Amino acid sequence: MTLSDLPIRVVFFQVKDPAAKLQKIVETAQTHFEKNEPFLIVVEDSKALSFVDELLWKLPATSFLPHVATDDPTTERVVITKQKQNINNAKAVFNLCPTPLLIEGPFRIIYEFEDLTSSAKKQLSNARFDAYKQAHCLIEAR
Repeated sequence: MTLSDLPIRVVFFQVKDPAAKLQKIVETAQTHFEKNEPFLIVVEDSKALSFVDELLWKLPATSFLPHVATDDPTTERVVITKQKQNINNAKAVFNLCPTPLLIEGPFRIIYEFEDLTSSAKKQLSNARFDAYKQAHCLIEAR
């Protein structure tokens, strides 16, 4: 078995309020940054890209997380993009889109929200869960 044969892990963070979502995005990006690992955050549109970009400059309050917002290939460690492509060769990605991120990796781990802030968002979370299950990903909840 080679590394590319390993199944992708999908981690669903259960969140019940917007503040918990923001905290989890920052914590996850910070963890990969501190390990010197490329990390990708995929967003749906320009509005979301600007929001996450500002978030990483403002939190945590005592510092900021170096990152870049781009849709072009880059060697930066932490990248926010609207492209559903692995533009910085990350092994870990946080999917903030309403649809599952079933693209060519080489992702080893995909972070998702099990979003309980509304019934519509819960339904989208369930649809992503089902898609990852069908793709034979290893799924865990936190």
